[in-house]
Amino acid sequence: MKAVLRSGWITLVWLPVAFGQTAGSGKGDLLDTMLVIAGASEPGEMTAKQKFQNYLLSVGGPAPIIAEASAAGISQWTNSPKEWGQGWDAYGKRFGSNMAYNGIRQSILYGLSIPLHEDTRYYPSRAHGFFPRTKHALVSGFLARHPDGRQRFSVSDFAGVTGAAAISSTWGPGSWKGIGNIAEIAGVSFASTAGFNVFREFTPEIFRRPRK
Repeated sequence: MKAVLRSGWITLVWLPVAFGQTAGSGKGDLLDTMLVIAGASEPGEMTAKQKFQNYLLSVGGPAPIIAEASAAGISQWTNSPKEWGQGWDAYGKRFGSNMAYNGIRQSILYGLSIPLHEDTRYYPSRAHGFFPRTKHALVSGFLARHPDGRQRFSVSDFAGVTGAAAISSTWGPGSWKGIGNIAEIAGVSFASTAGFNVFREFTPEIFRRPRK
């Protein structure tokens, strides 16, 4: 499971780069689409309908499907977990498990963020310089913006990660079970989010697209 999650965020970071390399026409339509789906958010209040649509995209949109399918392929290649072996049936288990983990995480996050009034979207830093912006990206995974404009510890995001890590251990092999393994899965998931937020923060520079 730990290898699955690691490969998941690596895939999310790598895919837009790959799309940028293959969009040789210069139009970059596919790349632009991916950056809109996975990029940093622009400040602004979301309606209840927009929040629900955003939730649906985070669970079954193109970004999680492509990412989890690729992550399952990497896990198949590394044979993780070993108990599932190889073959199409094993790949199906890995892909289904990845999607279920993400679905549980996003569902808990969405379900709690509404009553708690937490905006867990990633917002780009207003600071200048590599280190201040990197620090902002790394800590943002633990914070949520509230209606008063302040950022505080994100209860919904923390519950989503820890809840998904615990629930996913129930259908996995023996190597997934136990408090220590669940805690490690949650830790890897937080680290993956932090790494992806760093990518989001510097995406405009990487692809030479100015911020609005």
